[in-house]
Amino acid sequence: MKKIVVILLSFLFSVSLFAQPRIVSHRGGRFEVEENTLEAFSSALEFGLTGFELDIHTTADGKYVIMHDFEVKRMTGTEGTIEKMTFDELRKLRTLKGHRIPSLEEVVALFAKYDGLYVEFELKTTKKDLYPREVLVKYLEDVYSMVQPSKRPNSTYIFSSFDTRPLAYLTERHPEAKVMYITSEGMSDKTRAIAATCGTNRIACHRAKTTFAEMQQAHKEGFIVNLWPNGTMEEFMLSYFLGADLICTDIPRQALEKRKNYLPL
Repeated sequence: MKKIVVILLSFLFSVSLFAQPRIVSHRGGRFEVEENTLEAFSSALEFGLTGFELDIHTTADGKYVIMHDFEVKRMTGTEGTIEKMTFDELRKLRTLKGHRIPSLEEVVALFAKYDGLYVEFELKTTKKDLYPREVLVKYLEDVYSMVQPSKRPNSTYIFSSFDTRPLAYLTERHPEAKVMYITSEGMSDKTRAIAATCGTNRIACHRAKTTFAEMQQAHKEGFIVNLWPNGTMEEFMLSYFLGADLICTDIPRQALEKRKNYLPL
């Protein structure tokens, strides 16, 4: 049955008249490479991918590194919380596959070599005990000043978060910044209302909790929608047929190959 579904979806994918959504490499493509590493981003760029998502934390001494989790154990096998460790302590660690934890500066410098990219810089500030107001403001000003000036003319940089605080702050203090609200909920009326209070028409919401009717309504109201999670080609194509503007996927290389095979660029 699964093979039949894949074949059917592939056929529909090939004849669809939908506009092509942007493929967003979730953490560089975490099911294909070691996530959130320079090697993941570099190999994706070499493969021809132009959409990216990554996660930014601050260290105990005010530096900025790229990792999804607050704790380093899953990636390095070592105990520790990023926000309670110094930059030097983190840089001495290696991931389970031998990679170094990248700094924000390194990733920004890499992306600055390419024009026409779409990059989501996720602001990992949801733990309010680690990011009280004073820490949050410094974090946002530092990250903004490091990221925004490096953007090439035809690239799009997005500051995204599950936390509405940084989105509202950037919208007020840096209205030229593009922000996106992330939620593990679907494209409901409530989701759209929360995004609107943050001053954004960009939402990343849960694919499995979103209906086609909700997508139509969101587009009618002018929202730009990124659907996630997408860890298989079946999930990717379901996001495609829901009408996603962007598809954040853990298998971006596979998705790009599928698109090339069925919808030549």
